[in-house]
Amino acid sequence: FLICLLLWESHCILDCNIIVEFSRFKNVTQGTVFGCFKNNEILRLSKCLQRYFLRFFVVNIDKGSEIWEKALKRKQHHFAISVDGDCGNITGFLNEHIDKTYFYETYHWMIVSETESIFGNFGPLRLNINSNFHAAIRNGEDNNFTIFDVYNPASEHRGELKIKRLGFYNKIDGYRARCKRNKYEERRNMTGVEFKSAVVIPKIQKPNLMEYLQSDENRQVDSMHRFQSVTVNHCKEFYNFSLRIQRTDSWGYIQKNGRFDGLVSLLENRLVDFGNSPLLFKLDRLPYVDYSYGNWILRSTFIFRRPKVVSRSYEIFLRPLERSVWISISAILVVILILVRIIFCHELRFFRQNPICLESSWSFLILFTLGAFCQQGATCYPTFYSSRIISISVFLFCILVYQFYSASIVSYLLMDPPRTIFSVNDLLKSQLRVGVEDILIDRNYFIQTTDPDVIGLYESKIRGKTNSSGFYQPPEGLELVRKGGFAYHVETSTAYPIIEETFLNQDICELDEVQMYRTQPMYTNLQKGSPFREMMNFCMLKLVENGNMQRLRHHWDARKPTCIESAKKKEIHVGLGEFSCSPIALTFGVIASVIFLIIELISCFKNNILNFFKLHIRLKKNAKVYPYLK
Repeated sequence: FLICLLLWESHCILDCNIIVEFSRFKNVTQGTVFGCFKNNEILRLSKCLQRYFLRFFVVNIDKGSEIWEKALKRKQHHFAISVDGDCGNITGFLNEHIDKTYFYETYHWMIVSETESIFGNFGPLRLNINSNFHAAIRNGEDNNFTIFDVYNPASEHRGELKIKRLGFYNKIDGYRARCKRNKYEERRNMTGVEFKSAVVIPKIQKPNLMEYLQSDENRQVDSMHRFQSVTVNHCKEFYNFSLRIQRTDSWGYIQKNGRFDGLVSLLENRLVDFGNSPLLFKLDRLPYVDYSYGNWILRSTFIFRRPKVVSRSYEIFLRPLERSVWISISAILVVILILVRIIFCHELRFFRQNPICLESSWSFLILFTLGAFCQQGATCYPTFYSSRIISISVFLFCILVYQFYSASIVSYLLMDPPRTIFSVNDLLKSQLRVGVEDILIDRNYFIQTTDPDVIGLYESKIRGKTNSSGFYQPPEGLELVRKGGFAYHVETSTAYPIIEETFLNQDICELDEVQMYRTQPMYTNLQKGSPFREMMNFCMLKLVENGNMQRLRHHWDARKPTCIESAKKKEIHVGLGEFSCSPIALTFGVIASVIFLIIELISCFKNNILNFFKLHIRLKKNAKVYPYLK
């Protein structure tokens, strides 16, 4: 056993204990060990690691690159890799055959060596700021090691290798190499490495792109892109890297050739490292783009002035009371008419010899009751207490109903028009014309959507003869909204500042909104498999933590214009539609009265009319003319 132990110590610097302690430190149970091993050494090391419930694949580097690839493939999220740094030209093999993705944050590397001279071989390694790469250097003859953190801010961007002492290892204290702060906080000085980025701005407002992105003028124009550029600029200052920005005119949509254009195309072809414009999460982009923190909230709505609901005239006059109330009033009137009839008839019989100003006919009683409803005076003078009490009761009942009824009609005219449009389907059925902001997000949405209401709205109210029909620039579209009868779909960060500047308070109070698609975040975007995704995540979350993200959102994303109710004007416009019931009723009344007048005249002059026609017939039969004969 002692001879085998001496052979083990003579061939490999890797110790089972340091591998176990490193795995515990990283909280990893699976991994790979690379070194120059004999068969008995591989067996002994494997048994040692299994005693600590560690599943490690022990590999001899002489096996070739194929076995390396197999050993590095993992099923768990985190993976530990221990390497004997003094085993031949192992660092050169790492440079040539190990892809950069194996140095990302989910792979935990520990390379063990006798001397610090191995640091000179780390320069070509494709390390990045997200790497977890430790170098353990032996101190003298014993099993004490000094632990170093090795990384490169950006190896493919001419970054410089960084080596920093982290801690130590010995059998008594174990593996002690914990950072005092977050990894990205410790590595925040990237020594000015240059990244390439792109921003989506179809029409540049100033000749200097960087000046335009940092300017606060006209914040409603290109708000999301300028906001994203400001947050990326914070990260640039936080990590001390430089940035070269180019402009593109599209976020990235699939073209007829099946390829993406715009920002997604630049990321797919690795022409830029990340975008200075946020991207919506789309499944077709996922194979070509990595998404980081979603810092911009996209909210777009249809904005329109609430259309006035013009009810039919009879509906306005019947609306204040429900059907059951009208039936109750009618029943009470019938009872009142019967009671008044009985009382008035009794009073007339009692004063038969002394005629009084009283009548008990049904027509008179109906006219008496309607006069009470219309606040008219009585034309009769009842004498009995019973008749006077019933008359007072009729007047009191009618005045209460009249006051409530008239007040309800006035309140209907004074109140704001009720909201009738709650969805895209309601907008489709309404009389409003519809327009959309001319941006690629909305144009692409109409192409890809399967919502039948949205498709119907586009086909019936937006699509025109030309490609630009139905699409408007924000100032033009919102001016149509201000005039009324028009619904305009626009991003709220663009629309709200224009509304505050050009709309009156009365117009603002009448605005309603309907969303065509849900409010959703737009994400920071990077190359697929980028080593800088977690770096950007940490920076963005740092802005959230210290409150700068919320401050920037309030600054760049405009607030909704406020309706000042106390300054709101009450303008009542009563059109012919609302008023038509009154003249129609008057017309029918006049026609009915004229008809009855003719009937009454005929009945009064019936004999004269008959004599006239008889004389006319007699004269016609005689056919003689008598002068001066009446």
